[in-house]
Formats: sequence, structure tokens, C-alpha cells
Amino acid sequence: MLWKVRWYPCGPCRACSRRVRVAAVSRGSCAVWRTVMRHYGDISGFVGVPASFDHIPRFRWTRRSSARYRRIMNTEEPAYAPLTGQSLAQRRQRTLAQCLAAQYPGAVSHITALDLWMVERPDMPQPDDIIHTTVHDETLRQRNLPGVQVHVWQGMNQRHITATPEGVRLLSVEAAWASMAVHLRIDQLVELAESCIRHQATTLARLRDFVAVERFRGRETCRKSLGLVVAGSASPKETQLRLCLYAHGLQPFVTNYTVPDIATDNGGAIMLDLADPELRIGIEYDGDHHRTDKHQWRRDTHKRMQLSALGWSIVSVTQLDLDDESRRARLAMNIAMIRSRKTGRSVRLTTPLTWRELADCRRLWSRGASEG
Repeated sequence: MLWKVRWYPCGPCRACSRRVRVAAVSRGSCAVWRTVMRHYGDISGFVGVPASFDHIPRFRWTRRSSARYRRIMNTEEPAYAPLTGQSLAQRRQRTLAQCLAAQYPGAVSHITALDLWMVERPDMPQPDDIIHTTVHDETLRQRNLPGVQVHVWQGMNQRHITATPEGVRLLSVEAAWASMAVHLRIDQLVELAESCIRHQATTLARLRDFVAVERFRGRETCRKSLGLVVAGSASPKETQLRLCLYAHGLQPFVTNYTVPDIATDNGGAIMLDLADPELRIGIEYDGDHHRTDKHQWRRDTHKRMQLSALGWSIVSVTQLDLDDESRRARLAMNIAMIRSRKTGRSVRLTTPLTWRELADCRRLWSRGASEG
């Protein structure tokens, strides 16, 4: 019988780091499907998975996952959620396999611990094949372990360490977040903290308690970043968008605002990524799925038509608006003009504050954002 092949998106090969294609292969009418990895090239002569390839299951659409995707889309939840959850689970599986196969002192920490906690990585160059661990004494530090980078935190003790169900010892999510303070900017720490909260790995109160009690490098940076953290952010891009507006002096917006007296066709709530309810200004970050998924695009169009009929001004933001400082300034100016037109008064913008200046300010709206 003939092989039937269906190709799926590309993914990285652990054996050689090249990008490979995922093929679901069946023979004739056989109901048993298996996922194989194959380098770019002709499928003719296909025999099976190379013996040297360390197989990790990749995401592919099935009836079950497609139905779940439609269910989530119909309830107005972020469409990226199932895909992000799948990629985070794959990353955790890959990291867990590396930790179980390696020998290292101390507990897994830093970016490796965040992978095991299934939290989005901050936007920084980090090789995937390095295991980060932390010990409490310099004498325990080993510098020549292949594929392992050992850090020292003299204040670390057993209350900072937990373990996965598989037996891998790692830092608590609060300690793992704090360990990144010496490597990240304040805005990146804010983004990482909100990701930890979004995935229910911790809470804002627990992060504040950790910083108030513990002693570690970067503690002051963590303390300042927590003043800008808002519980309820739905994606890292929403965090970047909100901080962009704050840096230009715009007053705080409500995160994930539920619009009252309006609903979707199936009765679901209509939410805005950022909103100024008093002036009825809404800001929506549109990822690529808002453009490529026709159903999502139609829902967005219908939602914005309903909001416009109620007097809302909706601003759509894409990655292009956040790419560089000039575009971010233009975005802030456009929103300031909308606010000025609605209030009849001029709205004053500031030159972009540095993240440390933004965190140091003690304005009322900044304090309100931290309590939101």
C-alpha cells in the first residue's frame, strides 16, 4: 500500500539543531497514526525514525485539540493560550529530560527552573542546552561541569527549594524569579512576574513577601519592579504595551476590562486588553492569529462595531507599534490625541522615562496600578 503523508509546521531537531518537518504518516486505510521527524528533503525511501533521534512529541491538530480551540475562541479567551500551553509543556519535557540525565550540585534555578515551572521565558538570549543550578556555598561550586552553570546564593536554604513529581530539586517560583534580577531589566522583571502570576505559579502578595523578607542580589531591582506589576495581564505583549504607555506619562489603564451591558452572540463577556472606562477608550493588542484566523478576525470586527456603537474608541496595536522607540512614541501620541479629543483638554506627554525612573516615581496612578 501507499504511504499517506500530511506535513505539519517546522520544529527544532534536538540531535542536530536544524529545523525539521513533522509528518503524520499512515499506511493505506490503517487507523494507527504516528508522528515522525524528517529533515527537509524527499519523502521517498522513508523507512522510519532514525535510531539516533531523541523523539519528543510535537503539537499537531487533532479533532480534540481543534474542538478545544474553537471552544476557547467562542468564549473570548486568548486564542494563543492552547498553543502557548503546548509549547511550554514541550519545553518543560525537554528541560526535565536534560536535568534527569545530568549530574549537578544544588538545585535547578534561573531560566531552567522557570522552564520547569512552565512560565514564558523573558526576551533574552539563552542557550537551551545549559542547566542553571544554585548552591549555598562557594566551596560547592563546580566550574567545569559540561552543560551546567553553577551560581552561588549564600542565603539559600531548604525553604527556598522544592521538587518536581519526577524528583528534580529546583528553586521555588519566587526564588527563581528573584534569581533573574541580575540578568534582566526592570521591565523584563515585570513581564516575568506577571507571567508567573498568569500561570498561577505564584501571586503578587507572595512575591512581595519574598522580596521583603529574603536577602539576595538584585533585591532592590525586584522591589522596584513589583511597583509596576499588575495581576491579571493576559499576555507578555499586553504587559509591554501597558509599560510603554506608562513610560510616556499616560495615566494607567484598567487591565482586561469587562465592558458592561454588552455581550457576544453566545452570551460571553466582551473584554478589552487595556481600557479607560471613564473616557471609553479601549486598546487591543492584535497578534498574528487575529490576522490569520478568519473566525477570530470576524469576531474582532463584530466586537469593535458593537463597542463603536456605544461610543468606545478602539485602538488596535500590533508588534510593529512596539518595535522601536519612535513607533512607541507615535502610539502614545495617538492615544493622547484621542483622550484630548474626548476631554476637550490637551494631554501632556513626557519624554520616555527609563524603567528605573518609572519604577522610582511615586505618582498616584502608579500606586493604583500596583494595586490593580
